[in-house]
Amino acid sequence: MLTIERGRWLALAVVGAGAVALPYMVDSFYVNMATQALYLGLFALSINLIAGYGGMVTLGQAGISGIAGYTLGIAATQFGMSLGPALVVGFLATIVVAVVFGALAVRTGDVYFLMITLAQGMIIWGIAQRWTTVTGGDNGLRGIDRPGFALEYWKYYYFTLGVVAVCTLLVTLITRSTFGLSLKGIRESEGRMRPLGYNVTLHKFWAFTIAGAVAAIAGLLLAMFNQFVSPAAVHVKASADGLLMSILGGMGTIAGAFVGSSLFVVVTNYVSGYFDRWPTLLGLIFVLTILFAQDGIVGAWNRLVWAPLLRRRGRELEAERTVVGVGGPLARGQPVPASTSNVDRGGERAPVPVGGSPASNAIEDKVDREA
Repeated sequence: MLTIERGRWLALAVVGAGAVALPYMVDSFYVNMATQALYLGLFALSINLIAGYGGMVTLGQAGISGIAGYTLGIAATQFGMSLGPALVVGFLATIVVAVVFGALAVRTGDVYFLMITLAQGMIIWGIAQRWTTVTGGDNGLRGIDRPGFALEYWKYYYFTLGVVAVCTLLVTLITRSTFGLSLKGIRESEGRMRPLGYNVTLHKFWAFTIAGAVAAIAGLLLAMFNQFVSPAAVHVKASADGLLMSILGGMGTIAGAFVGSSLFVVVTNYVSGYFDRWPTLLGLIFVLTILFAQDGIVGAWNRLVWAPLLRRRGRELEAERTVVGVGGPLARGQPVPASTSNVDRGGERAPVPVGGSPASNAIEDKVDREA
């Protein structure tokens, strides 16, 4: 029988099989779109980790992600490093910047956190725009190579798919760990978590740093995909786009980042070829999401489809459970013998727990938690 848990794994298997088979079913244009959706989804996931799970809305994540791409380009084009060491240098440089920026930003909150991350992002954009001798200014940096085993578009797609899958798995484990649960508690009520002994500032700092590491990998994938990096990659618009993807897909969900990035890529790359006012369409989708599905596409799916399925399955489990009597388990529809009825042998009525049997109450509690 197909249970809810098996259905979840089946859906994941179908999506995975479709992702693996994609290059064999469509041409290079759609494969490149899928590649963009993957690394942009990873970038949106880094924002989701801060905002969706930690409750800290940021507008400077593109600056942190762009540090990785620029460092990769500078190391490869100006210092002659091979791709492997240049990737390591780009990743470590981003971690250092994330640590410094995070140490400053997490001491604030709410709108002040938003403004300080915006300022940090604009600082990075200003450096990329004006330090022309190092960053190339408006012309950017060209000559960034892809891995030798992933030069062709479909090979780079598989490379990106593997990297994104590993990163997504790690982020999923983090969000389900004790740290992730504590981070959700801080998001819901920071004032209550402090008296319980949780170091709120340290939790925010680690969340910011981990999100910076995820954004760094997304920035490296972006730079290698385009084989080019420019100030547009670190502009505040890129951060706003990532935040838009997270909100459209669903804040606080892993799948939401990739659903949002896929919708964003389809509108900007495919719909834009048929509809000149595609930014208006994207804005309209965003407004409708805010008005009618504030929990995003994935959140609306969970609320309108998944949760009712869980409750229905819970009722089926309760209906199918067997009653253990003197003669053993009873089949559905079989009359309950006197020895197992509500009247004991002495003729007195046995008490029944208020609200149903303990088993049914346990099932309902489990369904409510899963929903």
